[in-house]
Amino acid sequence: MFSEYRALVDQLKADDSEFRKLFTEHDVLDKAIQKQERRPSSEFTAELKQMKKRKLDLKEQLFDKLKEHPAYKS
Repeated sequence: MFSEYRALVDQLKADDSEFRKLFTEHDVLDKAIQKQERRPSSEFTAELKQMKKRKLDLKEQLFDKLKEHPAYKS
């Protein structure tokens, strides 16, 4: 995620506890979603839909924090 900003993401994960918390939650959700989608009987359940919405919300929050950083270049 945000591979073009890898150095800035690494810096924020090290320096900003809120960014690190959001990033970790996003990563955990991503893994849980992938695991659920690999199941043969995986359907687009309400739970999966909520997980995906939360993951997108986290990604937007992370990107907002990236854009606020002085080192961010659009």
